[in-house]
Amino acid sequence: MLKSKGGLITTMTAREAVLVSVAALLALALVLLPCLASAVASPADKVVVVQLHMNIDAGAEELVRRGVSRASSEPGEVKALILELDTYGGWAHSMDSIISMISRCPVRTVALVPRGGNCFSAGAYIFMACDVTAMSPGTAVGSCMPVDALGNPADEKTINAMAAKMRSLAEAHGRNATAAEAMVFNADYTAEEAHRLGICDMVVSDIDELLSRLGLASAARIYISGQGDAYIQLLSTISNPLLQGIMMWLALWLIIIDVFHPTFVLTVIALALLALALWGVGVIGTHPLAVVLVVLGSALTIVELKKPGIGLEVVGILMVLLGVFLAYQFEPFMVVGGAEVAILLIVLAGGAVLAYYLFTMRMALMKRARHHAPERLVGMVGVAKTSIRPGRPGVVLVASEEWTATSDEEIPAGAKVRIIKVEGLRLKVKKKR
Repeated sequence: MLKSKGGLITTMTAREAVLVSVAALLALALVLLPCLASAVASPADKVVVVQLHMNIDAGAEELVRRGVSRASSEPGEVKALILELDTYGGWAHSMDSIISMISRCPVRTVALVPRGGNCFSAGAYIFMACDVTAMSPGTAVGSCMPVDALGNPADEKTINAMAAKMRSLAEAHGRNATAAEAMVFNADYTAEEAHRLGICDMVVSDIDELLSRLGLASAARIYISGQGDAYIQLLSTISNPLLQGIMMWLALWLIIIDVFHPTFVLTVIALALLALALWGVGVIGTHPLAVVLVVLGSALTIVELKKPGIGLEVVGILMVLLGVFLAYQFEPFMVVGGAEVAILLIVLAGGAVLAYYLFTMRMALMKRARHHAPERLVGMVGVAKTSIRPGRPGVVLVASEEWTATSDEEIPAGAKVRIIKVEGLRLKVKKKR
C-alpha cells in the first residue's frame, strides 16, 4: 500500500495494515453493540411465570401476590411478569385484588392463555388488565357477564358497571373496547378472532415463542404455582361461602355437644373451625349480612334445643340457607349449583337429626332419677345410728346411706326417724310416731 510522507510516496507495511483493519472493526462493533444488546436478552434477565390454572379465588390472589413481590424485589433483573390463565372464573373480590396488583407491578405484565386452556368470567378481566395479551391456538376468551346466585343475568346496574370496567381496561391498553365490552354480554372469541379484533396482541404456540417475540428468549424463568402448596390449597378451599357456612354450623354444634359431654376437645376443634370460617370470610370479603344470617340461624337452633317446642329450629335452618344464598348473590361471577345445594341440605339434615338426638337425650336425662340428690330423701323413714339431741347432731341410716342429722327433739339410738327437711348436706329428722 502506498502513502505520502513529506511529499514522498512510501509503502504501508503489513503490520500497519492489520492495525488499521482491527481499529475499523472495533469502531463498527461499538456502533452495533447497543443494537445487538437491545435485540437479545441478557443472560442475567429473568421472567416470573405465575400459573393460574385454577379458579380466581384467594389462592390465585396469593400466587399473583408472590409473583408481583418477586418482580418488585428484583426490578433490574426481572423483565416481565407472565400470568398463565386457564380458568372458568371465580370471585369478584379476588379478581379486583389481582387487577390492582397488576396495575402496580413495576415490570411489564403479560397474560397468556396456554394451549388447551380457556379464559372466561373473572379471568377475562384479568386478561384485559395486562400490558400484553397472548393466546395459543385452540383457546378462547370471553363470557364474563355478571350473574345472580341462580345463574340468571345480574341487575342492569351491575352489568353496566362491569361493562364500563371492561371498556376502561381495553382502552387503557389501546385495544378494541367495543369487542372487549361484548364479552360482558357473553361474547366468546377464539385466539385468531381475538387477535383479528384487537383484543389479543399476539397468537403464539407456547411460552417459548412468546418469550422470543418479547425479546426474552434467553431469560431465566421463575415459575410460581399452587400445585402441591398446602397454603394455597387451604386459601382456595376456605374461599367458598358454602364451606364457610358449614364450618360455622359445625362449630356451633360441636360446642353444644361439648356442653352435654364435656371434653373441651370438641370446643377446641369448634374454635378452630370458626377461626377458619372467619378467615375465609376475610380473604374473599363475604358480605357481612350473609355471615350474620348463618350465625343467627345456628344460634336459633341452640335456643330451640334449650327451649323445645317453640319451632325456632326450622327458622334457624332457613336463615342458614338464606345466608349461604346471599353470599353467592353478592358475587357476580359465582352460581349456586346443584352440588352446592345438595351438600348444604345434607349438612342441615344431619344437623336436624343431631338436634333431635340431643333433645331426646336431654329429656331422658331429666326424667331419670337423680340418685345423688339429697332432696329425694324427704319423707323417707330411716334409723338413728346414734342418739340425736337439740343442738347436738347425730347419724341416721336412710336409703342404705349414712347422713348427718339434726332434730328439735331428743331421739335415742335405734329409733326410727322420718326425714322432714334437707339443710345443705344435713338432714333434719323427727321421731316416727
